[in-house]
Amino acid sequence: MNTLLKKILLLATIGLLYSCQSKTQEATSTATHSVTATETTSTPLAPETFNKQLIEGGFLKYAETQKIVPNSELNVYDENTNKYAFVDAEALIEFDFSFFNTQIKRMLAKRDIQISVAPAPDAEKSLAALIQGEKVPLYTPAELKNGTYWTTGPKAFFKKINALLQAKNCLEQFYLLYEGTNDLSVFLLTPSEQKSFQQIYINDPREIPQLP
Repeated sequence: MNTLLKKILLLATIGLLYSCQSKTQEATSTATHSVTATETTSTPLAPETFNKQLIEGGFLKYAETQKIVPNSELNVYDENTNKYAFVDAEALIEFDFSFFNTQIKRMLAKRDIQISVAPAPDAEKSLAALIQGEKVPLYTPAELKNGTYWTTGPKAFFKKINALLQAKNCLEQFYLLYEGTNDLSVFLLTPSEQKSFQQIYINDPREIPQLP
């Protein structure tokens, strides 16, 4: 083997070794960073800090009573806050909107917002609701047949309600909890309030209310 070829092979070997070493160091650095980031973000918000964030952010602005609530006593699942409502999912998908015309209508009235909801005249055929006079299909015949209408129905319903809230310049939106079950609930939250839920339930995503 001539001298020139030996030099070429030597340089190629050195380059390969350097490349492998750089990639190993980069992978190690990335893995370390990932572990550090996971350790940082997986620590949930303390309950009292969570409550404090919500109270100071105006979570109780539309509550039935305006008495001072200590951080340790806030119950976010209390309907008297006018931020939370239990939704009868079975009734909703069967076009019975009693749940809306009680608690949710009260929540909206506190914000000087009125939204009308009723079954479409041909609901059994069209699978639609009349929301503010507009015909809105809640699910398709295929979804009814395969059972996914338990999820798609409430999503379509509250997606339309949220669009109306946005059109009225409301900063809050309905976020769904336990969608796809008959334990469906909703929160009327600002983005920063929903972020607090993300932080306290970072290790339990099922408890985080989500946009429809």
